[in-house]
Amino acid sequence: MALICVVPGGNSSATPDDDAAATQRQRAIVGAFATAIVHDDHAGIAEHATPDVAWTIPGSSVVSGRATGIDDVTRLADTFAQYGLHISPKGFAFGLDTVAVTLHDTGEHNGKRLDQDVVNVLTIRGDKISEVTAHLTDVGAFDAYFS
Repeated sequence: MALICVVPGGNSSATPDDDAAATQRQRAIVGAFATAIVHDDHAGIAEHATPDVAWTIPGSSVVSGRATGIDDVTRLADTFAQYGLHISPKGFAFGLDTVAVTLHDTGEHNGKRLDQDVVNVLTIRGDKISEVTAHLTDVGAFDAYFS
């Protein structure tokens, strides 16, 4: 008896160089979008995100929920800046059309401190970010900071 594994859509002609190029491309796309978010660069956000971009953040704070479209995501970046959020990337994991980014978020605002790890999963469509899903290690602390 033989065991056969079939991978749907698999590309048997892909080479390690192809994989490296895809990873490099994904890292550049995510990096450009992240730089725009961190610098509250509205034009950069619009350039590196799809028009229907969606960003989901758990919890019940002013930034929680689903921001949909460029305008909502730029307002989210505005709020991050107003609250003094510092975002430090720690690592990347690459999927077919997604990148998981481990981050460390810190900040001080109105006597409140934030210091926690976050994982954002970004979906890429047409060389732009189409979705961001945030995963927080402490939703309560995040809510308290952004209240």
